[in-house]
Amino acid sequence: MLLCLALLLPGCATHPVVSRPPGYQLVWSDDFQGHALDTNKWGYWLTGHRRNAINTPDAVSVGHGRVTLTTYTAAGKHYTGMISSEGKFEPVHGYWEARIRYADAPGMWSAFWLQSPTMGRPIGDTATAGIEVDICEHRVVDNQGTNLAPVVQHTLHWDGYGRDHKSKGHLTPPMNLDQGFHVYGCEVTAAGYRFFVDGQLTWTVNEAVSNAKEFVILSSEVEDHAWSGHIPPGGYGDLPHSQTQMTVDYVRYYSRE
Repeated sequence: MLLCLALLLPGCATHPVVSRPPGYQLVWSDDFQGHALDTNKWGYWLTGHRRNAINTPDAVSVGHGRVTLTTYTAAGKHYTGMISSEGKFEPVHGYWEARIRYADAPGMWSAFWLQSPTMGRPIGDTATAGIEVDICEHRVVDNQGTNLAPVVQHTLHWDGYGRDHKSKGHLTPPMNLDQGFHVYGCEVTAAGYRFFVDGQLTWTVNEAVSNAKEFVILSSEVEDHAWSGHIPPGGYGDLPHSQTQMTVDYVRYYSRE
């Protein structure tokens, strides 16, 4: 099990620091310094209409050592954002970790996940095709109104998104994940996947193994009457005032030493 520590530095807020699994070294990271997205590491992903929103770079901001994805409403339309390392950094196996604060709302959800550029090609061979690995997806409610704010869901998707699609998921126990920052991690190996929240092992699964390249995604999505409930009647507020945000302190990738 990973180790949680408290890092106390003069003039700084208390930070949980979660060590990587044994035998790994840091290879790639972003601590979101400055005031703009590092385009050597990230691109804006799936811009334009998606589900019930428009993905726009305007929803993504960098400042104070963090990147924030804001979901907002303007002129009756909903907007949100996604960024990914597609075409820039696409490792195979390793350990991914991010420190995230979720402030979600009904009708939308936010996620930290991996995707293969060849997912579903070919069907029936995940080792070659790769899969979608949802390290953590956060909602405040489901379509039945169940309170999901204190938890996240880990999910694997494979064999494309059509008639052959398969998936397997797991909800964490309540961990107050709607309050403050938490550290989410996933170890991807040739044997399977291990998911962690704040250093605690929360799910192990040894199927749909991928030996394909995977890029990382930070995203928020909006879809009414779906698995995250209903969009509020008044929307999410305009960009300067919306409180519906996914804030990420860092993203790190470690490989075997």
